[in-house]
Amino acid sequence: MIAISSKVERLALTLGALATSLSLCACSEESRQVHATTPVAVRGPATANIVHLAPEAQKALKLKLASACLQTLDFSVKTTGEVVANANLLTHVNSPVTGRVTEVRAILGDHVAQGQPLLIVRSNDIEQAEADLLQNEAQVRADLKRDLLQIDSDISQAQAQIKLSESTYNRAKSLVDEKIASRAEFEAARTQFEKDKITLDTLTHKRTATISLSSERMKLLTEPVKQKLRTLGLSDVLIQKVLKSHEIDPDVPVLAPETGVVSERTINVGELVDPSKCLFTIGDFHGVWVKADVYEKDIAKVKEGQPIVLELDSFPGESFHGKLNYVADSVNQETRTLLVRADVANPALKLKPKMFARMNIMVGEHRVLAVPRGAVQDAGSYKVVYIPTGSGCFEERKVKLGAEIGNFVEVLAGLRTGEQVVTEGSFDLRSQSLRESD
Repeated sequence: MIAISSKVERLALTLGALATSLSLCACSEESRQVHATTPVAVRGPATANIVHLAPEAQKALKLKLASACLQTLDFSVKTTGEVVANANLLTHVNSPVTGRVTEVRAILGDHVAQGQPLLIVRSNDIEQAEADLLQNEAQVRADLKRDLLQIDSDISQAQAQIKLSESTYNRAKSLVDEKIASRAEFEAARTQFEKDKITLDTLTHKRTATISLSSERMKLLTEPVKQKLRTLGLSDVLIQKVLKSHEIDPDVPVLAPETGVVSERTINVGELVDPSKCLFTIGDFHGVWVKADVYEKDIAKVKEGQPIVLELDSFPGESFHGKLNYVADSVNQETRTLLVRADVANPALKLKPKMFARMNIMVGEHRVLAVPRGAVQDAGSYKVVYIPTGSGCFEERKVKLGAEIGNFVEVLAGLRTGEQVVTEGSFDLRSQSLRESD
């Protein structure tokens, strides 16, 4: 009886091993058939990794499947960038003259208005030009005064002479009428009277012409000096003040050419300045730039004019919008990235230079093969999905992925349209795969 029992047990063990072997062979054969029709572009082991789950385990895990299918996804290229000042909205302030700074009226961060004095410079050039202006004006006025004195004296004499000749003419006319004086005496008196009137008119016109010529001479001598003073930074108001007061003022204010914020100051009281030195930088930060680097794999997707969305840790939950206004022509040799730049509106002045930001470049809609994100698992340096092959077997397939858009991930290689993958429970299949490989 003992011998028969031992034979029965050995027979049972043999039959069980045979059944298990047949089951494994069936799974392997089915897996090989599926894998033979599905090209895998990512390199990996020569044979597919098969994960086995008993029906009870599958039911407990509540596995869910989805098909790899073509999806129209709104793609974006994600990168990080830095906020910088818009160079087109920066104004560099220089002194129009060489001189020494006597007063500084603006500091970093000040909001300044166009025409506001930023500093005062004492200039020898201004002093010399003002002296020339006053000297030229004084010379013209002195010459005019001398000429007018002579003309006015001549006019006074002519007026006295005309009174005398008029009286002589009137008397001669009366005598002629009474036939006391001759006609010749009358004609001589009348001629002298007419001559004296002409002389007075000539002197009067000469006086007017002298004033007009003096005015022209004043312009001729003073306008070049005034223009020089304007070039040196003096306004017409200050020039007229000098002419009115006849006092030389060598101090010239350096005015803000634009409204904005003082972002840079390189000058202090007592320093020498000249037109080549930048004293202040004024920025209008209602519009800023954001510079970012795009990796080589995304270069073909980006181009000028594409919209961008910015997110900053400084303003959680808030986004800023703009457009790419520059894409570099060459790749940085060291970082292998391409520089891009976006123009971003900043009406509330929240974006500050040197801030870091996350940039999403909206590159447009594309129709690509995609699977739900939950279907993908990490397998060391690879990404894998699990494909049901029947009889409780799941093939662990290596895939090459592209961009992640929402709940989907782009599949570049490793899957074909219509193939099913495990979406819920893929993590458990990965764990089972690790246990089976131990």
